[in-house]
Amino acid sequence: MAKAPEREIEFHPDAMQRFERAVKVVAKSPPQHRVSKKTATQKRRATKKPKTAKEMI
Repeated sequence: MAKAPEREIEFHPDAMQRFERAVKVVAKSPPQHRVSKKTATQKRRATKKPKTAKEMI
């Protein structure tokens, strides 16, 4: 197999400035994660004591 001839990469004259600006913008931005909705905390019920054999009768 013959290798395809390598092509010259073309850069815009201001490519490095645009890249550096994009990196700064991303670095300064706050986290973009979703914040979960706050749900009302549920009150825990008091657990019932297991009934003894005498109470069941």
